[in-house]
Amino acid sequence: MTFNPNTEVALLKAQTKLRARKRHKSSKLDKYRTQLCKLYDAGATKAELQRWLAMRGIFVQWTTVKRWLDKNA
Repeated sequence: MTFNPNTEVALLKAQTKLRARKRHKSSKLDKYRTQLCKLYDAGATKAELQRWLAMRGIFVQWTTVKRWLDKNA
């Protein structure tokens, strides 16, 4: 049997799809989705949203807020 790189790559990609299942753990911020989106649309900065969350007992870095907004807002 001869070596076919296209066949080997297809086999590797198929194995990767089986191995690399997406794992999605819900974020602490999902509970506050509506409020965060409304505050952000009203002009609040990411650091201000971080402080708003901290007042409610949710302690996260502002970069976490940024990543969450990038995905959800």
